[in-house]
Amino acid sequence: MMNYKRKALAVALSLVGSVGYAQLAHADDSGDNSLQRVDVIGSHIKRLKSEKATEVTTIKVSDLAKQGLNTVEQVVNALASNQSNIGANSSVGLSTGGAAFANLRGLGQQYTLVLLDGRRVPYHPFDGTAADLNAIPLSAIERVDVLPDGAAAIYGSDAIGGVINFITKKTSEGLSIGGDFMTPQRSGGNEKNLNGSYGYGNLSKDGFNVYATASYHKTDPIMASQRNFASAITPAMKASSNSYPANYTIDGGNSLIGPSGYPNCGAATAKGGTCKMYPGTMVGIQPETEQWSGLAKGTLRIGDNHELSVTYNITRNKNTTISAPAPTGLEVFLPSGTQGIVTADGSASISPFLRTMPLGNRVTEAVNVQQKLQLNLEGQLGGWDYRTGLGYSQSYATEELVSGYTGDKEVANAYLNNQISLVSGLATDPNVWSQIGVKGHLDDGKYTVASADFSLSKEVLQLPAGPLAVAFGGETRHDTLEHNFNYPISKDAIGPGMNQSLNTKGNRSVSALFAEADVPIVKHLDGKVAVRYDHYNDVGNSISPQVSLRYELSPQVLLRTSASTGFRAPSLYDMYQPNQSQLTGNFYADPLSCPSLSSSCPSLQRYLKVGGNTKLQPEKSSSLSVGIVIEPIKSITASADLWWVMVKHQISTMSEATLFDGNHNSLLFYDPNNGGNLTAISTTQNMGNSSSAGLDVDFRWTLPKTSVGNFTVELAGTYLAKNIYQIEENGAYYSNLGQYVATQNEPTFRWQHNLTLNWNRGAWSGLLSQNYKSGYTDQNSGAAFAATNHMVKPYSTWNMSGSYEVNKQLTLTAGVRNLFDQLPPWSNQQYLFQGNYDARFADQVGRAYFMKFNYKM
Repeated sequence: MMNYKRKALAVALSLVGSVGYAQLAHADDSGDNSLQRVDVIGSHIKRLKSEKATEVTTIKVSDLAKQGLNTVEQVVNALASNQSNIGANSSVGLSTGGAAFANLRGLGQQYTLVLLDGRRVPYHPFDGTAADLNAIPLSAIERVDVLPDGAAAIYGSDAIGGVINFITKKTSEGLSIGGDFMTPQRSGGNEKNLNGSYGYGNLSKDGFNVYATASYHKTDPIMASQRNFASAITPAMKASSNSYPANYTIDGGNSLIGPSGYPNCGAATAKGGTCKMYPGTMVGIQPETEQWSGLAKGTLRIGDNHELSVTYNITRNKNTTISAPAPTGLEVFLPSGTQGIVTADGSASISPFLRTMPLGNRVTEAVNVQQKLQLNLEGQLGGWDYRTGLGYSQSYATEELVSGYTGDKEVANAYLNNQISLVSGLATDPNVWSQIGVKGHLDDGKYTVASADFSLSKEVLQLPAGPLAVAFGGETRHDTLEHNFNYPISKDAIGPGMNQSLNTKGNRSVSALFAEADVPIVKHLDGKVAVRYDHYNDVGNSISPQVSLRYELSPQVLLRTSASTGFRAPSLYDMYQPNQSQLTGNFYADPLSCPSLSSSCPSLQRYLKVGGNTKLQPEKSSSLSVGIVIEPIKSITASADLWWVMVKHQISTMSEATLFDGNHNSLLFYDPNNGGNLTAISTTQNMGNSSSAGLDVDFRWTLPKTSVGNFTVELAGTYLAKNIYQIEENGAYYSNLGQYVATQNEPTFRWQHNLTLNWNRGAWSGLLSQNYKSGYTDQNSGAAFAATNHMVKPYSTWNMSGSYEVNKQLTLTAGVRNLFDQLPPWSNQQYLFQGNYDARFADQVGRAYFMKFNYKM
């Protein structure tokens, strides 16, 4: 017979050393063996520890320390199957609240379901399409299970691309203290972490256990000026006409008039008759982040077969971003005649292109507090394994304008009162800057989930090929979302793009029934069937079936396949996102007034009208996978899985580059509520279909033992062969596979892998790992780059560490992240505030040294 534990190791993620496979729903160090039946990700059926389990990627958190990974965001970004594009770095200049999201197989963050101990966590209220990874405390997690396959039949909506389950410790005894410090070779970006836990009671001997854990983690900011690659003036660094001294326009931005002192532009650059500045050189390319987290759990053994537990966890994340001083161009409009300047038609089309340099950089502080209370009862009753629970969770986020901001009214009054000169572009009253600053509470949001669930499982019949096991159960939950604005600031402040935003809220109720069966068909051939019925009070019903087979062709070869359909209900955020007018990331010509879109057409930052849509329809999906696992010899295990996923009626928004390409003029208008600025409608909508296909590979080789120690080589990789999508129903198909395209504002990587070499000898151990992303065709937009066909180079970073177990209590680790100091490859992308590279996919820290310790009493 094939060694199934070894096989599970092979298909587990190979990015970290000693990746262990575990079937327990929680990690249990109590030494208790009386409750033998355990939970497995991707199934409601409990199994014996010795029985086969679904192959999943399993990562032990204790191994992550060897790579210097300190946050859940870093852990998920290290997965070969993950292609996240929104993280803490994306919050620079954007209202994401510092959230980070998983994105398995590049299908989109909304298609990856994130669980905590097998149950849902609330979405982030500022981008409520997925759970915020930064709200999960890594110090409380024992292991991470990743199921990179459609699982809607098991978990319901959102599990189209896969499931990531973060599993906390079931019990803990004694005192444990740990900490680490990381310092980069260059200035900025230091990290520090401190954690501790204490537990009392042995579940097996005493019948109870209580424990608590707490942690603190902080990452220092990095300014563009601290990294040469991020501050260099290259063709990819966007020049802005908002400067100090300021330019101004009298025709709505079609032409600009430079300050009277031109070409003396002070700290700005004289160019083409106007003063220009490079805001990308002023930003913080990495925000300051600070996380406090805590978890407390109590478990009580009731008799021999029942356990009652209650868990409370709370995480507070603070994300502080630094953006360039505020730009006022086409934000502030002055009446004709201001300071003696008259417009041709007498309209209020005078707009100063001022950058408020004396106010300093804009500093925004976003805080998200997520907490969850969960009550569980599980065990055996009448021969059935049961599990039931009640839970309530909440994610509450706020944004504060700390410094550097100003407002429409304040700037307009400064010009009307002759405190800032239109002609010279400079302040005539040095006290004006202390008078026009705007700061305070901007907005807040809350997402809540109240839930109840139960499941039963049992082996009900002995068939010739083995026992027939079944499970069934149900779930109900109620979700709410609200987003509120502090109107005196949100309607006035320049930059956040919330001038027209109104308070919004929504809620929904969901109920579900599910059933599952493991069927031993004949010897060596097993099947699984599952079906789930979901009812949403706002978008209707859905039935999601799944069928899978696994055949042991020989003791060395296992074949497997699965097929399923799924669905994704539009999230509350998709439906109730606040209406906002936001500046585009790039500069665009006006297709309405200049249809040729030639280089002579003035290019400016335009506006997007974003918001939710309560008329959205659910997305439908179908998926298929075929795989093989081989174990030619005991020390080598490998697997390969081909997969296909199709999503119909996908929910998204049209990219800004597509909206201003001249082919979607019906979605453009001059907004009278926003100074008559050209604005594109970018509300959420059903946008047609998408289709993706790829190959997941895993390899593990345990080398023969040597006198210098034991070695293990591991490789996990994902190859995307297809990724096409429509941007409107029945429209043309596009692809961003291996290329940055305007329809998506991002590329999808064709190949990613993690390669790891592990070594251990006695109390010593070491690790060398590589994270690799393939290259892609750059954005190459605009006259400067359209003909270059620039390719962004492949990106590879290596991490190295060594650990020493001083004794049973103390372990020390030291290492280097980004060992070869690989800097981000140059990119001409124009979408992010950071310039010269794509901060979503590369490490701006550079080489960094870290030390860790862990002490157990």
